[in-house]
Amino acid sequence: MIITTIKKNWLVFLFLFILILITYVNSLNNVFLSDDLAEIVNNPNVGHLSVIFTRPFGFIRLIFYWLAFQMGGLNPFLFRSINIFLHAGSVFLVYLLFKRLYSKRMGLFVAALFAVHPAISEAVVWVSGGTYPQYAFFFLLSFVCYLVSKHNPKYYWISLVAFLFSFMSHPQMPIALFLIFPLFELSFGSLKKNWVKTVPFLVLSVAYVLITLNALPERENTLQSVHYLEKGTDSPIQLVTVAVTSYFELIFFPKTLTLYHSELAFSQFQYILRVLITLAFFVVILISFKKNKSVFFWSSFFLIALSPTLTPFRLNWVVAERYLYLPIIGILALAGLGFDKLSRNPKLKQATYITFVVILLALSVRTIVRNIDWANEDNLWIATGKTSPSSPNTHNNLGDVYGRHGDKQAALREFLTAIALKPNYGDAYHNAANTYLELGQPDKALGYYQKALEFNPGLWQSYQNISAIYFQAKKYDLAAENLQKAIQVNPGNLNLRNNLGLVYLMMGQKDKAKELFTLVLSADPTNRAAVQGIIEVNK
Repeated sequence: MIITTIKKNWLVFLFLFILILITYVNSLNNVFLSDDLAEIVNNPNVGHLSVIFTRPFGFIRLIFYWLAFQMGGLNPFLFRSINIFLHAGSVFLVYLLFKRLYSKRMGLFVAALFAVHPAISEAVVWVSGGTYPQYAFFFLLSFVCYLVSKHNPKYYWISLVAFLFSFMSHPQMPIALFLIFPLFELSFGSLKKNWVKTVPFLVLSVAYVLITLNALPERENTLQSVHYLEKGTDSPIQLVTVAVTSYFELIFFPKTLTLYHSELAFSQFQYILRVLITLAFFVVILISFKKNKSVFFWSSFFLIALSPTLTPFRLNWVVAERYLYLPIIGILALAGLGFDKLSRNPKLKQATYITFVVILLALSVRTIVRNIDWANEDNLWIATGKTSPSSPNTHNNLGDVYGRHGDKQAALREFLTAIALKPNYGDAYHNAANTYLELGQPDKALGYYQKALEFNPGLWQSYQNISAIYFQAKKYDLAAENLQKAIQVNPGNLNLRNNLGLVYLMMGQKDKAKELFTLVLSADPTNRAAVQGIIEVNK
C-alpha cells in the first residue's frame, strides 16, 4: 500500500519536497538557540541512549536526538534536519488526506500552502520546536490510516499506534484530537454506524492524560520559576478572542513574526472588532453544520487542535506560532476549498492559478527571510526586540546580546527595562547584577543578586557570585555560607565544591577542605582544581 502510494504520487512528493527544501535550506546551518542550549548543547546525556528512561512516555524525541548525536555530535544541521523531514512527512500526509477526501488539485493547494507558510516556520526552524511537527506527523498519519481502514481494516490498528505516538511526541497538544474522529464521521461518514471505532481514541487520550497528570505541577512550576508567568486565571472569552484573531492575523498577513507575542493590548475599538470577528467565525461554524459540512469540519478542526492552548489556567502563552503548526491546516483547508472552487470555473481558472502561485511565492519569501532571524542569538533577539518591545524576556535577551558585544551600559539598560516590565523577573536581576559587577560596582551587584534570589531561589549562580563578592572582601564565612546554598540547589556541580574547599582553605579549615576535594576526585579523578587543592591541603 505504502509503496504503491509513493509510486503513484512520487512526482507530487518530489515537487513538495523541493518546495520545502528551497524554503528552508537557508536555515539548516543555523545555530542552537534558546531552549536548545539546555535541552541539547548543555545536556551531558544527549548522546546516551539510556536517557530515554528519564522520559518513558515521551522518549521518541530523545531517540531522534540520540541518532543525530551519533551521526555527527552536536551538529545543529543534523538536529534541525529532523524537523525538516518531519515537516516534509506532515506535508505529504496533508496531500494524501485532501486527495482522498476531495481531489489531487485540492491536496496540492493545501499541502503547498502548508509546506511554506511562515506562521509555522518557528516549529520547523527551531530545533526545540520540533515536537510540534512531530506530534502533527503522527496524528496526520493516524488520521490518514483511519480513512484507509474503511477499505483495509488492518490500517485501523496502525491508526491507533500512530495516535499513541502523537501523545508520546508532545504531552499536551494532542489531548483534544480524539474529537476529530467522531467529528469526521459526523461530517463525512456515519457517526451512528462507526461511533465504536472512535471510542479507542478517547480511551487512549484519557489514559495518557491520567498517566501524565503528575507532570502538570512541574510544568506550572517551570512556567512560574523559569518564565515568571504569574499565577491566576484569565477570562476565557477574552483569551479566545485575542488568541483566535491573532492567529488569523498570522495566517492571512504574516508580517509580525516573533518568538514572544507580547503586543496583545488593544484599544476598545480594536478589541470590539476582534470580538465581532471571533463571533462571526463561530456563527460560520454553526451555520455550516447544515449548509456545508467541509467548512464545518475544517473550521472545527482549527479550534479543536488549538483548544489545549486556550485554557484560562495560564499553562501556555496566549499566542505562540509553534502552537499553530497543526491547527493551521483547518484554515488552509478553507482557503483550499476556495481556490478549488474558483479553479473549476473556466473563466477564473487561469487567474486563480496565477493568484495561487503569487501567494505561494510571497509566503515562501517571507519564510526564507524569517529563517535569517533564527540564524543566531544576535539575529533572533534583535528581531524579537523590534516586534515585541513589551516583552521582558526580549529585553533580558537583548541585554545578553549587548553584553557579549562589550556594550555594558546598553546591556544594563535592557536588563533594567526587563525588571521595570516584570518586577519579579529573577533572571533579569541576576544579569543586571553581573553587569554591575563587570562595571566595578560590587555593592550594587550584591543587592541585585539578593533580589534575584528573592524571586527565584533556584538561581544557584547568584549564590555563587555573591560568594565571590564576599571572598574578594575576605568575608570568608559569608562566602562559604552562600556556596553551601548554591550546592544545595545544584548538588552535582563539582566546581562549587572545589570553590567551597578553597574558601575553607582560606579559613584554615583544612579537614573540611580535604573532605571536599576528595569527594570531587572520587567523582572525577582527573579534576585539576581538586588535585591542586589536595596539594595545598598537604603543604
